[in-house]
Amino acid sequence: MIKNMIIALLVIGFASIVTFGLDRYFKNQRGDFFILENGQSVTDFTFQTINSENSSLSDFKDKTVIIHFWASWCAPCVVEFPELVKLAKDNSDITILAFSSDRNAQSIAQFMTRYKIDPPPNFKIIHDKNQEVSQKYFSVFQLPESFILRPNLILDRHIVGAYADWESLF
Repeated sequence: MIKNMIIALLVIGFASIVTFGLDRYFKNQRGDFFILENGQSVTDFTFQTINSENSSLSDFKDKTVIIHFWASWCAPCVVEFPELVKLAKDNSDITILAFSSDRNAQSIAQFMTRYKIDPPPNFKIIHDKNQEVSQKYFSVFQLPESFILRPNLILDRHIVGAYADWESLF
């Protein structure tokens, strides 16, 4: 009986240490799991589109911006992507920055060809090499994942997973 109680206390103690340690690691080493909260300003960063266009997030500070994280191998992303392209075509005042987590740019090009994607000028496709933007600035953990920013780059909404009715948001 005492032996079982000692084992139970050791297991509980070990679980507590692991839980506290992981919580501390994520909060101190990598930031909170969700770095951004609604109403918060998004940190500026630079990027290059697949068309070799250099930009920074601040270039779009006067617009509504959707920062969308996706990949060509992600089934929900494949379904959702044409809806976002349509949204951009129908709303020239919205800028969509689509960051792909694909391993290489060729996968993105193949996706664009296969699905006959022809994005308008306000739809920028970026290869997020090594998930630098998705992890450093947004702590993305599931694809697709989107962040809607109001003018002045203030986070208005965070959407995890595929969204079915983009038009209703605007």
